[in-house]
Amino acid sequence: MIRFQSSLSAGVVGACLAIAALAAPGCGGDEGTPPVSALPPDPPDQPDPPDQPDPPDPEPPAKAMPYDTLSEYGFFEGALADLKPAAGVVPYTVAAPLWADHAGKGRFLVLPEGEKIAAGEVEDWQFPIGTIVIKTFFLSLDRREPEGAARILETRLLILTEKGWKPHTYVWNEEQTEATRTIAGTRIELDTIDESGSPARAKYLVPNTNQCNSCHERDDRTEVLGLITPQLNRDILVDGAPRNQLAWLEEQGLFREPLWAAPEALPSFPDPAGDAPLDARARAYLHGNCAHCHRPGGGGGVSGLVLLGWETEPSKNGVCKVAAAAGAGTGGNAFDIVPGAPDESIMVFRMGSTDPEIKMPELSNRLPDADGIALIRAWIAEMEPEGCGDAPAAPDQPASP
Repeated sequence: MIRFQSSLSAGVVGACLAIAALAAPGCGGDEGTPPVSALPPDPPDQPDPPDQPDPPDPEPPAKAMPYDTLSEYGFFEGALADLKPAAGVVPYTVAAPLWADHAGKGRFLVLPEGEKIAAGEVEDWQFPIGTIVIKTFFLSLDRREPEGAARILETRLLILTEKGWKPHTYVWNEEQTEATRTIAGTRIELDTIDESGSPARAKYLVPNTNQCNSCHERDDRTEVLGLITPQLNRDILVDGAPRNQLAWLEEQGLFREPLWAAPEALPSFPDPAGDAPLDARARAYLHGNCAHCHRPGGGGGVSGLVLLGWETEPSKNGVCKVAAAAGAGTGGNAFDIVPGAPDESIMVFRMGSTDPEIKMPELSNRLPDADGIALIRAWIAEMEPEGCGDAPAAPDQPASP
């Protein structure tokens, strides 16, 4: 191309020189104008531009949560079944856990980067959008060794979105290498050893996603349950030494503001299986196992029975409270709690039932909690004054919560 332009210029200039020799003014100019100078030399050849690399393939769009498998979240380091939390995944525990057919639980919390929690004095903690609450359920293969070998069964997530908390359930495979999201729930059976050392066949129910709200729904909103001050205000072991959990969580930078009081001055629940006073242990147990429904706004709120750990009005706790409805759910008894008479109390009857239409809590247990029943029986037996007087006529209605 460059040479083609040079030859064309030389031809044009040659024509002008010929015209100038004939004294034509078109190219040479007026008389006395110096002759046209010689053409400059051709510019050197320019190298061809280097080949440009092909543009990279566009990145695939990021997958939106919820993911299909648990490992995609990156919650845990190393082997998934080790449940070793990755950076930013914070373990926690509660004082009064929900009974789940002998299942143990591993609990973790993930906050969006740079975000923090506004802790409430008792409950109603405020979490940033994007918070994930993780709860993994496992069964010991030998109940004589609760800290021994175990089979992980399911992991439940609560993810806080712009539209509120959304539940998701992941069922673990037998190889314990992955958990896959399920909506329908499932039943799991496995061979175990019971407390007496005898072989046993354990049956475990994974609820479907809709059933999650049977416990977590309050006033038509899904709520978290265990992340409240009295449940978290307990001692834990950190590097082998006891520490208050709330103080430790504060040290991890989880709270927007410093704790408003020393942990010993904040509400707390005792371990229901510990050595605290009987009344405090019974109330803690009932809160952890019953108050998600039996509270204002809960599924059992219409019954008038309130089992929040801080509700101490005897009639609201069920003392000499007439059953909200009659039927099989009463066991032929008239009052929710009869002081001094656990065998005449509807509460004890329903806790010991395995009938799906009667048993309490409704989900997800298939087995009565023998230790929990013994605790509530002892609590009722010590109540004074004994009795509730004459029983009222029972209405002819089906059982209700």
